[in-house]
Amino acid sequence: MFYVLRHTQTGEIAAYIQKNNYDLDYYGAKQWDDKSMAEQEKDAFLSAIGHDDPDLWQVLPVNESRLKIFNVKLKNDPTRKLCLDPEGNMTVHSVQDA
Repeated sequence: MFYVLRHTQTGEIAAYIQKNNYDLDYYGAKQWDDKSMAEQEKDAFLSAIGHDDPDLWQVLPVNESRLKIFNVKLKNDPTRKLCLDPEGNMTVHSVQDA
């Protein structure tokens, strides 16, 4: 089980540019292996990626296949925002669409 951050009002899944196993940059969902670590690091992480509303983000458990789908939907593109509704349906929006 992994843990991600989901905005309670918009459904956005927190994502950022990170390093893969080959030390290459990629844009994907931020994940933690441990719920307590996610809760502990949440505020600092959100601040670092420009979000000033940590109380509106919840730690959400996801399985590995769902996490992989999140990253496929984001397409390694920082202009894309992935949203997850309460029923688990995903939508992707480009920041350029706004």
